This record gives sequence, C-alpha cells and structure tokens, in this order.
Amino acid sequence: MGNHQSKKNQSDIAYEFLRQKLLNRELTPGTRVRYGPLGTEIGMSATPVREAIGRLASEGLIELVPQLGAVVKQPTKTDAVEVFEMREAIEPFAAAKASQLIGVKQLKTLQATLDTMTKLHARVASGKVQGRDVAAKFDQADLKFHLTILDAVDNHRMLKAVGDFHLLTEIIGADRHSYHTDVLEMTISDHTQILEGLKQRDAEFVRKAMVTHIRNSRQLTMSAISGDDSGSTFRGN
Repeated sequence: MGNHQSKKNQSDIAYEFLRQKLLNRELTPGTRVRYGPLGTEIGMSATPVREAIGRLASEGLIELVPQLGAVVKQPTKTDAVEVFEMREAIEPFAAAKASQLIGVKQLKTLQATLDTMTKLHARVASGKVQGRDVAAKFDQADLKFHLTILDAVDNHRMLKAVGDFHLLTEIIGADRHSYHTDVLEMTISDHTQILEGLKQRDAEFVRKAMVTHIRNSRQLTMSAISGDDSGSTFRGN
C-alpha cells in the first residue's frame, strides 16, 4: 500500500465527511469551505481535502469561486427542475425493478426508516420539538429509504447518481418551511405507499407511487424556492 493509495483513501474519507456535513446542514448554501481548517478537523493535510472538494464541485454541490475559494452551491430554480426531472426519469424505473428483486432484509430496512420518520413526526406533532430540529435526521432516514431501494437493483451508477440528486434536493430544500408536520406527513404517506407496493411485488403500483412522491417533493421544493405557493403550478407536470 504505497503513498498514492493512502492519499486516495484520505481523499475518499474527506469526500464522505463533507457530504455528511452537507446532509447534516452543517454546511449551508453560500458557506465558504476552507481547506486548512477542514483538514485539521478530519486530521489530514489540505491536499486530500482539496481533491474531495474538486469532486464535490464536479457534482455540482460546491462552486469554486475566484477570490473566495470553495463555496457551498446556492441551488437555483433551474438546478431544482433538473434534479427532479432526473429523479423522475430514474427512480420510478428503479423502484419497479426493485419490486422484483428486493430481499427481506432490505424490506426490514425500509420499514425501519419509516418507523424513524413516524417517531420524528410524532415529536414534532406533539410540540416537543420544532420541525427544523429533526430535519437532518428525517432527511437521513429519507435518503436511506431511497438508496435501499436502489441498492436492491444493484446498479452502482444509478445508486451514485441518485445519491447525488438526493443530496442536492436536501440542500435545495434545507430551510423548506421548517419541516412543518404536513410536509413530514406527506413524505411518510408517500413512503408507506411505495413500501406497500414493494411488499406486494407490484411493479406498476410501485412505479406510480414513486412518480407521485417525486412530484410531491418537487412541488414543495419549488414553492420553497419561490417563497410562495407558485409551486402549485407544477402539480402534475
């Protein structure tokens, strides 16, 4: 295991670390990402951190701005439309295919993510916590649900692409209506339908349920970006 190998591994570690920070809302859109401090935080030099940031830039999650350096991308309406179109193109197909391939263990994982979401929703509904306080955990459960379905299809490229799309979706909707109970309820309801179809191994039912879910998410996100309810014009398109 030469130096090149260890450097590559460090770059991978930095990459995963940064993606997790994005998902956890620790790096919000417009935030500067400093190589040195990040390297210190992870315990490595700035070089692998720079490489990791380069990868995130190529994936459209970070922008390299002259004079400023690396900045977390502030997604635009166009970014949102593109991401949801890509998700709608891939995920219903993947979900339908997964309905024929998914195993008992993966179905249990899906149920566990749904249980987590339901518990988080109950805490928000009871007034014990604010929606924004559970947002990162809710999103992690959401992401795990979608990636578990893709995992069942065993298509690595699809898994990687959709993982990136989801991360962008989470960043775009980071302050999306502070995660009011109706948003959480909609996601739980949509996921319940998808899981039901997977259990029944009904490919067409699952495909339609996934299309509905992605369109619902798109509508909410577009409304949040517009800062009003103009997202309602996206219904059904």
